[in-house]
Amino acid sequence: MNNLYSFLTLIRFKNLLIITLIQLAIKFFLINAYLKKSALNNNEFLLYLLALITIISAGYIINDIYDIETDKINKPETRVIDKKLNKDSALKSYYLLNLIGLCSGFYVAYRLNKLWLGFIFIYFIISLWRYSKQHKTSFLIGNLQVSFLTSLSIINLALYDLVPLGIRISDGSKIILLIILFYALFSFIITLIREIIKDIEDINGDRNIHANTIPIKLGIHKAKNIAISLICLPILGIAYFQYFQYSVLNSTFSIDISYWGASKIPIIYTLFIQLILFLLVIKTKNAETKKEFHFASMLCKVIMLLGILSIPLFTYFHIT
Repeated sequence: MNNLYSFLTLIRFKNLLIITLIQLAIKFFLINAYLKKSALNNNEFLLYLLALITIISAGYIINDIYDIETDKINKPETRVIDKKLNKDSALKSYYLLNLIGLCSGFYVAYRLNKLWLGFIFIYFIISLWRYSKQHKTSFLIGNLQVSFLTSLSIINLALYDLVPLGIRISDGSKIILLIILFYALFSFIITLIREIIKDIEDINGDRNIHANTIPIKLGIHKAKNIAISLICLPILGIAYFQYFQYSVLNSTFSIDISYWGASKIPIIYTLFIQLILFLLVIKTKNAETKKEFHFASMLCKVIMLLGILSIPLFTYFHIT
């Protein structure tokens, strides 16, 4: 049982749960809820999800393998490799998970008669490996790369489930795609914020391996200001969406998918997310200790989760 928990910790099962939730939310509360037909049936979607989760799990493993030395400083009590699981077992798990992911991803791509889609998962594997080996300690590149991969995991579902059937305005698929792209952008920004905050949190271990992260190169104060500036982007983006929501509520527009999220409860919900974002600004600005930066990092996860939950909430109040 201890080995199982250690393995689940190694593959960041809590993060995987968030990734799974957003895939389920988009599939069943956006695509299936509004479109009469999608490319993936339920079994194919589960295989697609298996591919995504196993490859991301492998990415977490290879990240910890390359982080053995820094983790001895940054998280000596919670590290897994060389403490609870040996490096060889971790490497075997890495290869096995990638193999399962590639087989599942290519099988679904083959079923869709779009074999090129399978190569996206190869891109994931190579990018996660390069991030862990080289880019993670580079100035800004690693932060942007992991943020892009997070957003790509969302866009990838649209590539598998919408693109094979064609994107059309008439059936609402174009609007669905735009909504998915909005959530992908939201996840990119929140992930980038969290990565910068995590770099500040892990600055001691990163200095030990001569990393060139944002807080090391520019200083903690400037890194905090960059993170705070980035937090303002989703705050302003949500404000623009609220203006749209308010305009719809005070108009005679017909209610179709293009007015998704435009009702009183969703407006209140977006205000709540904004309040949490303002709290993140305050916590990031005032953070001084490793524990305080860790709290700000966890707050980013909460914001991401709230963003995911908005999908079923908005759909429920739109179709009822």
